[in-house]
Amino acid sequence: MTDKKKKSETKRAADPAKLRGTDEPFLRLMGIGGPAVLKLLGIASDEAEEYTFRSVVLKERRLEPDTEAIPLLEGRGGKAYIEFQGYSDRFIRYRLVSKIMLACAQDGYEDRVFAGIVYTDGSYRKAALPVKALGEKAGGEILKSFQEIVLTEYTEAQLTGTDPRLIVLAPFTVSPKEGKTGVISRGRRWKEEILRVFPGHSVRDALNVTGLFIMNRFREITREEVISMLDFDLMDTVAGRQIFEEGIEKGILKDAKDMVIEALTERFAAVPSSVRDEVYSVGQHDALKELLRYAIRSSDIGAFRKVLSKVSSAS
Repeated sequence: MTDKKKKSETKRAADPAKLRGTDEPFLRLMGIGGPAVLKLLGIASDEAEEYTFRSVVLKERRLEPDTEAIPLLEGRGGKAYIEFQGYSDRFIRYRLVSKIMLACAQDGYEDRVFAGIVYTDGSYRKAALPVKALGEKAGGEILKSFQEIVLTEYTEAQLTGTDPRLIVLAPFTVSPKEGKTGVISRGRRWKEEILRVFPGHSVRDALNVTGLFIMNRFREITREEVISMLDFDLMDTVAGRQIFEEGIEKGILKDAKDMVIEALTERFAAVPSSVRDEVYSVGQHDALKELLRYAIRSSDIGAFRKVLSKVSSAS
């Protein structure tokens, strides 16, 4: 294997998209409550209920070395592609449009489609480059409608008022700083709602999805506490193990980011908030090590900012 290929493989392995552990629960959510998500994105209730879910596997290896799946709902309103975004990605809107074009090409579908992005945090939406950067013509003949929402901007009542099945997204309406006692109390109540709302054959998937979101949102909650809340062992699922491993990785990355900010503060006293935000958006350990070296060596904050911009674009 060449050095270049090794570097590429290492970068893919460290990619937060490979570690985030949210793909499986969101795909399961679309299977048990896809129409409910469409309602949240603004599609009329009666129309949304006619949509059925399937997962499209993208097979064009020239665009992505690994096969990739994209959630698709089909109904009388045409095709609807939904992306769930649980980490910072400047090009998420670009990627969604490219996935949609590839999926339509695979299916020989020539009509326009509905597209939506569900962000799990407002910072992820803020980090995304605007759609207009694609140019009006790039998406104009493909997209019938493009909608985006941020789950943390909703209350639990707003979610369940849209559709009771959205109770599984309730963990995102609670501050991640919520104490364990409060989370466990809420989790038990969410379980009771799930048992009431979902048919028997969907309850296991609904509990799985909710438990994974609890682990993703509240890192201090242990596996044993989730089992106590939901009577369900998440570590029996691939996604549960991924989220557990991601928590360890994120702890390492946070320490590295803190070290960069501490070095800058020691050197230059005042560190602009924009610089802090950009440092904390870097998701690769090797890139943070490089930034730490420059934080120590840079002649001024402006010189560091130029390096930071290059590193952020490459990572």
